Amino acid sequence: MTIKIIQSFREHDVPSWIQTCLASVRDWADYHDYGYEFVGDALLDRVPVWYREKAGDKIPVVTDLARLLWAQSCLDRDEADILVWLDADTYILAPEELTVDMYGDNCVLGREYWLQQDKKGKPRLYNNVHNAYCAFKKGSPVLPFLIYTVERLMTKVDGNFIAPQFVGPKLLTSLHNTVGFSIDPRFGAISPMLAKALVESDQSLLSALGERDVPMLAANLSHSLSDEIHHEDLMAVFASRPHGI
Repeated sequence: MTIKIIQSFREHDVPSWIQTCLASVRDWADYHDYGYEFVGDALLDRVPVWYREKAGDKIPVVTDLARLLWAQSCLDRDEADILVWLDADTYILAPEELTVDMYGDNCVLGREYWLQQDKKGKPRLYNNVHNAYCAFKKGSPVLPFLIYTVERLMTKVDGNFIAPQFVGPKLLTSLHNTVGFSIDPRFGAISPMLAKALVESDQSLLSALGERDVPMLAANLSHSLSDEIHHEDLMAVFASRPHGI
């Protein structure tokens, strides 16, 4: 089975830690002989004009559709048997140990490790799904369904009240709670609280992750939360954790 990794980010004013993340994915793809392709802002050109106009300045909402359209295009052109999207702010912690696994399914999503305070002020781990990592096998019925669903939702919503995660993690988590997607917990997404706990080596907070069968081997670092996460410090922590979190 041939596997191709695709990524996108702007090509100007790229933070150094994003460059490090992108390099980690390229090196990982090369190590496992996966195909790899990167595009810049041209990714957004795949999205219909009406959709971009309605999304306005909410670029994540545009990207959520763009990645699906690009993935479908790659599979339609037989560029790979399995197409994998990884957000540009995803860092591969253990490239030798991490491989793409479809778990016998045609669609696999990543796992959020969203550690935050609950209503009582106690740390709680919320295990939602995310699309910072998503893998689709050729012929997957999920991919065209998601494209249809995202576009359909955007025709109905008021453009002035679109949440950044509206057709991304929020939609996928809602669908997952109903149909149960296959999830790969090795591809994680971490919250500001978890990032802080890692940087400060706060074992009491880290214990909230609980016992897991497999460690997180790739981490999405939430570029959109740069005001809450000290990414450079976090990258230094990852350098000392070669076998994941």
